[in-house]
Amino acid sequence: MKPLSDEESQILFYRRIFQCENSCPDELQEVTKDILKKCGGVPLAIITIASLLVSNQQVKQKDEWFHLLSSIGRGLTEGATVDDMNKILLLSYYDLPCHLKTCFLYLSIFPEDFEIGKEWLIRRWMAEGFIQRGKKESTLFEVGETYFSELLNRSLLMPEELDEEGEVISCRIHDMVVDLIYSLSSEENFVTVLDNTRWYTPNLRSKVRRLSLQNSTVKFDEHQFDMSKVRSFAIIPPATGYWLACLSSLQYLRMLELGAGRFYPSGGRVDNTHDIRVEHIRNLFHLRQLVINDSDVKELPHGIGKLRFLQSLDIRDSGIKELPASFVQLQHLMRLRLCRSEETVLPKGVGNLTSLEVLEGKVSFSSIDTVKELSNLTELKGAPSFL
Repeated sequence: MKPLSDEESQILFYRRIFQCENSCPDELQEVTKDILKKCGGVPLAIITIASLLVSNQQVKQKDEWFHLLSSIGRGLTEGATVDDMNKILLLSYYDLPCHLKTCFLYLSIFPEDFEIGKEWLIRRWMAEGFIQRGKKESTLFEVGETYFSELLNRSLLMPEELDEEGEVISCRIHDMVVDLIYSLSSEENFVTVLDNTRWYTPNLRSKVRRLSLQNSTVKFDEHQFDMSKVRSFAIIPPATGYWLACLSSLQYLRMLELGAGRFYPSGGRVDNTHDIRVEHIRNLFHLRQLVINDSDVKELPHGIGKLRFLQSLDIRDSGIKELPASFVQLQHLMRLRLCRSEETVLPKGVGNLTSLEVLEGKVSFSSIDTVKELSNLTELKGAPSFL
C-alpha cells in the first residue's frame, strides 16, 4: 500500500483524536508533526499512535505526547523494518488493561485472514472466563461487547461486516498484527498453533493450554504434547475429525464444538471423518460452551447434568429432539439454542434454570406443569417459539 501524504496523514491523525480535521491546539502542532514523521505515512501506525493519545475520550496532556514520541524510537522513517512497526504495535498492546491483553492474545487461535464473528468470539471469551462482570445490570455478553468495541477502537481488530444498523458483526485481524499476536502468544504459552507451514509453540514439552489446529493434513499426536491442561481446542477448517479420539482425556476443556454441519464465519467446513461420540462429554466437568452440529447425534448423554458450569448449549443443527432429565441441573446455563424448524421437548424441572437469559428455537413440554415453570425464568429475554 502506498504511504499517505503528509496532508493525508495529518487528516487521519486529527480525525482519530479530535473527530475533525483542523482542531489541533497550537501547543500540540509541533509534536504532532514529529509523531507523524515517525509513522511514515502508514495508516495502521498513525491510527495506533492516535489511539494511545486519548483516554476515556479525553486527549492526553502535552507531556504524555512527548513521552510517546520518545518511546517510538526511529519509528517508520526511511530504512524502517518490520521490527520498527512491531515496536509501535507493542506500545498499543502494553497500553491495554490486563483483561483486554488476554482477549487480544486469544485471537492467535484463528488463522491469518480469518473472518471472526463478533458473537462467536465473545462467547468464546465467556467460555474461557476472560470477561469480568461489570455493572450489576450488565450481562457478561454485554461486558464482552465493550471489550470487542475497545479492540476495534484501538485498531487491533478491523471491522469486516456490518448489520443494517451499522453495528459490526464480524471482524478480521490486520495483516501487520497477525505475526505479532502469534509471537506474543507463543512467548506466553497462551495458544499452540499447528498448521502445515508453521508451528507456534514455545516448547513441545510445555503444557498445552489452548490448541489451534489449522490444516487438515497436520498429523497431530496427543503424546507429542502434554494435553492434561488443555482448556480450548479449536479446529479451523479445513480440518479432520481424527482428534476426537483424545476428547475424553481433556478434563479441563472449557469450550467444545462438534460436527461437520458447522459452517465457520469464513465459510470453511470441518471435515469429520470419524463418527462423533458424545458419551464422554458428561465427564468434561469444566465445560462452559458446547455446540453440537451433526444431525447424526440424536441425544445428549443422560449424565449431562454433571456439567454444572455449562453456560451455553447450541444444538440447532443436531438431531436431538428431546433433552434428558438431568438437563435441568445445569443451573449456570445462560444460553440455549434449539432446532428452529422442529420442536425439542423440554423436561420437567426446567424452572430450575434460573440463570437462563436466551432460549431460541421451537419447544414443546413434557407436561402442563413444565409450561408453568417458565415463570421462574426471570432472566429470560423474549420468549421461545411454540408449535
